[in-house]
Amino acid sequence: MIIAESATPLDGIASAAAVLLIFEASLIIILLAVIAVLFAFGLRWVHRHVVPLLETYVPKAKGALGATDRSLGVVVERLADLYGRRRGAERFVRVFLEALFPALFAEPTTTPPQHAEPVE
Repeated sequence: MIIAESATPLDGIASAAAVLLIFEASLIIILLAVIAVLFAFGLRWVHRHVVPLLETYVPKAKGALGATDRSLGVVVERLADLYGRRRGAERFVRVFLEALFPALFAEPTTTPPQHAEPVE
């Protein structure tokens, strides 16, 4: 009667592979924990060093951007007015020239002109 089987060479290799797998999984978990801790410290550093600077300079920047926005609005309004006047002047000149020289602005026809019948 066989109570236990004897260990084979594959059992030893399987045990070694299991130990290596557990070791690698532990390393990955430790590495991810270290990355999470470094990320937390980085966020804390940003909160302590960068946020106070932003709280100091953001109101000044908002004021400057507001002034720039108002100035830009005036510039855009003037450009639109200038463009409108230019388009008006172009239209005036075109209508004036059409009134003086209507043949220059006649629409071309798409049908060929009718030829006279040949004389016999």
